[in-house]
Amino acid sequence: MKRILNLSLLTILATLSVSCSMDEMLNSDIAQDGSQIKINLSGEISQVYQTRANDTGFCNGDEVGIYVVDYNGAEPGVLQDRDNRGDNVKHVFDEPNYKWNSAYDIYFKDSKTHVDIYGYYPFGTPTEVNNYIFEVQKNQSETTANGKLGGYEASDFLWGKATDIAPTERVIRLSFRHMMASARVTLEEGSGFGEGEWSSLEKSVLLLNTKRESNIDLATGTVTAVGETPSTGTIPYYHNGDYRAIIVPQVVSAGVPLVSVTVGGVPYVLKKNNDFTYSPSKQHNFTIKVNKREQGGYEFALSSESITAWENDSISHDATAREYVVINVEEAGTLEQCIAAAKQNISKLRNLKVVGQINSRDFATMKFRMPRLSALNLKEVEIVACPEGNFEDGDREHWLANEDGEIPTFALNAKESLVSLVLPDKLRQISGGTGGRTGAFAECKNLSGSLVIPEGVVKIGGAAFAGCTSLTGSLTLPSTLKQIGETDHYDSHHDGAFIDCNFTCELKIPESVEIIGGGAFRNCSGFYGELRLPKNLKHLGYEAFYQCSGLTGSSEIPQTIINIPNNCFSYTYLGGALVLHDGIMTIGEGAFCGASLKGELRLPRDLEVISHRVFSYCDFSGELVLPKNLYTIGNYAFEGNWRLMGVLEIPENVISIGTGAFYNCTSLEGVIFPAGLENIRSGERGAFQDCFGIGRIVCKGSIPPYVQAGAFDGIPKDNFTLEVPESVVAQYQASVGWKDFKRISGYRNLVAPAVATAINTSATRDVILNADNEWIVENKPDWITLDKNSGVGKAEIKLTFAEMPRGSENREGEVVFKLVDEDYRTRIRVSQYDYEYAEDQVLTLQSATKGNGINVVFLGDGYNAKDISEGKLMSNITEAVEHFFNVEPFKTYRDYFTVYTAIPVSPESGVGGINTIVHNRFNTTSKGGVTLGGRNSDGSDYAEILNYACKAPTVSNENLNETVVVMIVNTVDYGGTCYMYDDGTAIAYCPLSDYGYPTDFRGGIQHEACGHGFGKLGDEYIYHNKFIDNCDCTCCGHVLELSMAKSLGWYENLSLTGRIHDVPWSHLIFHERYHQIVDIFEGGYMHTRGVFRSEQNSCMNNNIPYFSTISRETMVKRIMAIAGEEYSFEKFVENDKLEAGGTDSSETRSEYSPYVAAPIVQSMPPILLGNRPIINEN
Repeated sequence: MKRILNLSLLTILATLSVSCSMDEMLNSDIAQDGSQIKINLSGEISQVYQTRANDTGFCNGDEVGIYVVDYNGAEPGVLQDRDNRGDNVKHVFDEPNYKWNSAYDIYFKDSKTHVDIYGYYPFGTPTEVNNYIFEVQKNQSETTANGKLGGYEASDFLWGKATDIAPTERVIRLSFRHMMASARVTLEEGSGFGEGEWSSLEKSVLLLNTKRESNIDLATGTVTAVGETPSTGTIPYYHNGDYRAIIVPQVVSAGVPLVSVTVGGVPYVLKKNNDFTYSPSKQHNFTIKVNKREQGGYEFALSSESITAWENDSISHDATAREYVVINVEEAGTLEQCIAAAKQNISKLRNLKVVGQINSRDFATMKFRMPRLSALNLKEVEIVACPEGNFEDGDREHWLANEDGEIPTFALNAKESLVSLVLPDKLRQISGGTGGRTGAFAECKNLSGSLVIPEGVVKIGGAAFAGCTSLTGSLTLPSTLKQIGETDHYDSHHDGAFIDCNFTCELKIPESVEIIGGGAFRNCSGFYGELRLPKNLKHLGYEAFYQCSGLTGSSEIPQTIINIPNNCFSYTYLGGALVLHDGIMTIGEGAFCGASLKGELRLPRDLEVISHRVFSYCDFSGELVLPKNLYTIGNYAFEGNWRLMGVLEIPENVISIGTGAFYNCTSLEGVIFPAGLENIRSGERGAFQDCFGIGRIVCKGSIPPYVQAGAFDGIPKDNFTLEVPESVVAQYQASVGWKDFKRISGYRNLVAPAVATAINTSATRDVILNADNEWIVENKPDWITLDKNSGVGKAEIKLTFAEMPRGSENREGEVVFKLVDEDYRTRIRVSQYDYEYAEDQVLTLQSATKGNGINVVFLGDGYNAKDISEGKLMSNITEAVEHFFNVEPFKTYRDYFTVYTAIPVSPESGVGGINTIVHNRFNTTSKGGVTLGGRNSDGSDYAEILNYACKAPTVSNENLNETVVVMIVNTVDYGGTCYMYDDGTAIAYCPLSDYGYPTDFRGGIQHEACGHGFGKLGDEYIYHNKFIDNCDCTCCGHVLELSMAKSLGWYENLSLTGRIHDVPWSHLIFHERYHQIVDIFEGGYMHTRGVFRSEQNSCMNNNIPYFSTISRETMVKRIMAIAGEEYSFEKFVENDKLEAGGTDSSETRSEYSPYVAAPIVQSMPPILLGNRPIINEN
C-alpha cells in the first residue's frame, strides 16, 4: 500500500528578498546574480477530494505538468500553447524526501510581476492547451505494474490553478481536484441465499454507452466528451465490494443502458427514464440489490442511488454525554488493571475520572490504550514519580520518566479524542520541551473550553498546550507560576507553551513569572485587554507575543529585561505608548513590527543596533532622536511611521542605512547624514522612498556614500539644495543616486545648475542662481558672457556661448559664483562642442515629387550638445526616417512626402521619470508605465513642439493637422505614445527601444508615427479578457473612447459591430484579392469581446511591419486627400502590395502571430488632447 501523504504537502514557494526579515529566510531561492526569483513547486489537493484515484496521496515517481503565466500589469495573462513563463514543466514527486523535483528551474519575470500557475495530472504532452486530448481506459481493472499506471489510475485527471501569485508571497497553495466523473456500483446481497452462497457466485459489472475520449481545456480544467460512443463497455476496478470506474463527464440519453450486471450467469441492465448526467468531480453511486428466486434465477432492483463528493466517507457522530466512570488507583502505574477490575472496557471508555495516585505509565495507558477517551477529570489525583519504561506485553509504546507533581512530556500528546480536561489540584509542573511539539497536551486539537492551571504550578513547559486550537474559553494562570515555556533552544518560539491556542479573555500574567519563553503566546489572537509584563521578569523569548493581535494599550519593558528578542511583540496592535529603559542593550528584528505604538519614541541611550523591521508600521510621532552610539539602522526599521517629523540627524557612527528604513515616513522634514556613512540601501523599497516631506538633505562625507537605485524615490529632487562639502560638489554631481538631485552645493542658498552645453553657434542659456546674500562672479572662461556679474539674492542670468569656429577643438571651463564676505562657492561646468550644423537649424531630408507634399517633421529630445556633436541625433533621425518609409503603403507612396528635421539642443542627455529629473529641450519625461509626454500638465510642452515644427518651410498653423511630428526620444525604454488633437494634429513620441522584435525602435516608429499619427488607426492589442462594454479597468479606453474617435473619422480598422455588411471593411471580405485574409476577427482595442478587427495580424496588433488591408486603404485615402489627388479603389488595389517586412506576405505574414509575439510591455493607446491651440509661428 502506498504511503498516505499529508494534504498540506503540495505548496508553491514563491521566494523573494522583499524585506529584511524575509531576506535571510529566502535567499536560498534567489539566483546567484541576485536578479532572479525562483519558483519552487510542491502541491496540495482540495480536501473534498482524493489526490490519487485509489489512494489519498501522491506517490513516489508521480508526474505532474505545470504551466506558469505572467500577468500583464494588473491583468492576468492568457495561457498559451507555448512561450509562457513555464511550459508544461514536468515535476516528479520524490516521496522519500517529501518534495517535487522539476525538469528545470522557473523564475519570476521580476520582483513585481504576478503569475498564474496551472497544473494537471498525469503528465502528458499537450500540443494545444485549450484542446488537450485525453482518453480514459477501457479496462480499468488492470493494476499498476512495471512502472505503468493501472487502468483506473491512468483514467483519472486532476487539475488545479493558483491565481494572482505575487513574488512576495511565501506560500501559495496549488489545489488539485478531479475533473472526471466517478461511477461506483455496489452489489448488495438480498434474500434467498444460503450461507456462503452469495460470496461464491461469479459477478461482473460493465459501465455502458459512455464516450471515453475527451478534450480538456487546461486553462479552465473543463472536460468535454468527444468522439463516438464505443460498443464495448468500460470494465471497472473492483475494490472492497465496490466496482468503480472513471467516466468522462457527459449525458447519457434516456432509455440507454447505463450499467450491465451479471450474477451467476444471469444478466441485468440498468436504464434511466430520463437523461442521465455524469458530473465532473462527483461520484455517482448505484446500489443494486440481488434476491434469489425460489423457482430459480435472480431478481435485480436498484435499491439506492446518490451523487456524492469524490470518495466521500460517511462520518458518524455520537454526541451523547455520559457520566464519568470513576476509577480509584491506589497504586500508581496500575490504572489499566483498575479499569479491568471495575469491569470496564478500556477501549470504549469515553468519560473518565481518576482518583488516588497515578504516574507516567498511567498517562501512557490513557494515551495508547483508550482510543475513545473524551473527558478526563484528574482533580483529585496525586502524581508520583516514575522511571521511564515500556508495556510488559511487548508493545513498542513507552512512557518517559516523571517527578512528583509533574505531568510528563508526551503525557497525552496529540490525543485528538480528548475534548475536556480538569487538571489535578496538587500539581507542580506541566512538562514540555522544544523540537517537534512534545509537550504534555500538545496537538490535542479537540481539547476545548477554558483552561485553569491550578495554584502550586511553577512551570508550564514548552509546547505544553501547543496547537490546542479548540481552547476558545479563558486561561487562568496561578500566582505561583515562575516559568512559561523554554529558554534553551533558538527554535523554542515554534514550541511555545500556548502557541496557536484560541483563548478569548484578558491575558493576566502573574507577577511571580520570571521567564516567558519563545513563542509562549504566539498566534493567540483572542487575548484582549492591556498587556502588563511582570516587574521581575528576567527573560523574554523569541516571538513570545507574536500576532497576539487583540492586545491593546501601552507597553513598558521591565527594568530587568536588557534584551528584547526578535518579533517579540510583532503584530500585537497594542496602540499605546512604548516605554524603553536605558539599560536595554539590543532590540531584535521585528520586535515591535506592526504593533501600532503611538507617541514619541525614546530609544535606549546605549543602543548600538536598530534591527530589521524593529518599529516597522508603528505609529510614532514627534521628532526621532537616534542614540549617539548607534552604528547600524536595519532594513525597514521605521517604515510606515508617517507621523515622525522634524530633521532627522543620523549619528556619526552609523555606516549603513538599510532598505526601506524610513520608507513612507512622509512627515520627516529633512535628514543629516554623517561623514562616515558608507551606504544607503534600496531593495523592494528605498531607504527614504516616499518621504515626500523632506526639504533638506545635508551630507557631511567627503566621499559620497553609495546609494542604491530607488533609495530616494518620491523625494522632490528639484525642490531644494543637497548640501555637501564644497570641495566634493563635483563628486556628488557624478555619483549614482546623488546626481539625480538638481541642486547640489556646498551652501544651501548658493546654488546654480551643474552644467551648460552648446555646439558651435552662439547660444544663450537661461540660468537661475539661488543665493540668500550678495554674490559675485569670481571666474569664467573668456568665451562665456553673462548679463549679470554680481547681485543680491536670487537672480535669472543669461549665459551666452560665443560662436566657435567650425573645426575647432571642443572646449570646457567653469563659471564660479561666490558669496561676498563668505567662503562659499558654486560652479557651472560649461562645454562647447564642434558640429557641422547650427543649433535649431532646420534640415530638409526629403522633398515631395508628387502631389502637394505631405509634411513629416522628425525632432529629437534628450540629446545634449555632446550627443549631437558625436552624431547620435542625426544617426537616430536617419534610422527613424527609413523605418517610417519601410512599411506599406509608405514605401510605395514615399514620393508624396516632404521630410524635415532640426537641431534642438537639450541641457542634459536622456529623459527623466517620476523619480528622476532630467532637463531636456521639450520637457519630455516618462510619466509612469510606458507613457511618454511633456512634464507640464497644461499642454504647453506640446504647443512648444508644434511651434518649433512650424520652423520648417512648408509647415504652418493651417496645415499642422496634415503634418505628423515624430519625437525621437533619447531613451531605450520601450513604450511610445501618440498625442492627437481633434483636428488630426499628431505628435508621436518614439523611444530608441532596445527590446527585441517586434517592440523595437522600428516597431515603435511604425505603430505610433505611421499607424496612430498619420493613419489615425486604433490599437488592436488585447489586454483584457472582457467585453469592451463591461470592463471596469482604468488603464485603457472603452466604448465611449472608441466611439469618440469614430466620430472624428478615425479608427477605420476597428468596429463595434461584427455584422458582415456593417464593418468598414465589408467591401474587402469577398474581394477576389483579399478574401483569404480579410474577415471579421473578434478582439481589439485592448479587449477580447465586443470589438472587431479585419485581420489576424497587423502592426496595430503586435508591431509587426505589416498593416492590415483596411489600414493601408485608409492611409492611401489620406495621402491622396492631402496630396490633392483623386482616390479610387481600383487604383488602390493596383498599387497595393501585400508586403510584410519587405517579403511576400503569402509566405511571411502567417509567422506574425499576435499572441506569440505580443508586446512585452503594454503600449499606451493615443491620448486625445481636444481642441488644438493656435500656434504662433516665429
